[in-house]
Amino acid sequence: MSLSRAAAFAPVNIALTKYWGKRDHEINLPLAPSISVTLSDLGTLTVVQPDESLEGNRMVVNDQPLDPKGLVKVGRVMRVVRQLAGTDVRAGIRAVNTVPTAQGLASSASAFAALAKAGASAYGLELDERTLSGLARTGSGSACRSIHGGWVLWHAGERDDGADSVSEQLLAPEDWPLRVVVAHIGEGPKKVSSTNGMKLSEQTSPFFDAWLKTCHQDVEDCKAAMINRDVQQLAHVVEGNALAMHATMMATRPGLVYWQPATIGVIHAVRRLREQQGLSCLFTIDAGPSVVVLTEAGDLPKVSAAIGAIPGVTRITQTRIGPGAHLVPNG
Repeated sequence: MSLSRAAAFAPVNIALTKYWGKRDHEINLPLAPSISVTLSDLGTLTVVQPDESLEGNRMVVNDQPLDPKGLVKVGRVMRVVRQLAGTDVRAGIRAVNTVPTAQGLASSASAFAALAKAGASAYGLELDERTLSGLARTGSGSACRSIHGGWVLWHAGERDDGADSVSEQLLAPEDWPLRVVVAHIGEGPKKVSSTNGMKLSEQTSPFFDAWLKTCHQDVEDCKAAMINRDVQQLAHVVEGNALAMHATMMATRPGLVYWQPATIGVIHAVRRLREQQGLSCLFTIDAGPSVVVLTEAGDLPKVSAAIGAIPGVTRITQTRIGPGAHLVPNG
């Protein structure tokens, strides 16, 4: 066994067909499969340093000590790493996010994918992407998708131990190189976390069973749109899935309303751009107020300008579909 400092960067991913509902909350097993795209540049850089002097893992995120709840999730990932490596040595961990936390931009996905990648390397493990995705999932469900680049499918799986609830790449980034505009809306973390929100929806939303049926069908329809490279077909599936998830959230008791006025403004703007100006673009929204817009490269300038002009959009980020988690030399 070789212990050494290791660093990894993992990008965020944005679900095109959503993950909202778990069959196991402890190891994050979903009730339905989902498809996502991995975004370039936005994500988390994590450094893991095994340290025999530590009695427990220590982690700092953006120069702030991680809260106890976060350390429990980190502990799940690192416990598996230590078991695979055959050691009890804990680690000091430092992470830097380049994406706002808890605003519906999948910061936990990039965080735990980076932790899995760096942690495995620091403890001398050579894990394939399938195994890494399962490891990342134990910290945050959607983190399993950030192990891969491009267009990614997360299998719901059937096994109780989660061994078959892993992700796989469907298309490489260059296979359908759509561009991405992130409309940042709102400041500070959301009031109800995704973890707590999912539990509430499962327990109280009258739409929840119908939502799960929608997810299974939407995955198949999304695959078809990908095969055809059809933005209009993709928009029909992806926008419908996002709105169905938020309808399920809003029907939860008490209702989970993550949107702000600018969120609705972006929805209408994207539809106008597509229907009235003939631009190839579509929106999706995770559990937060910010909106992610996918578009063809040629339409990016017009789409970006229109989205950035909407009142309440604090800033926009232009990026693209990119690679998955990777080690960073001397990070």
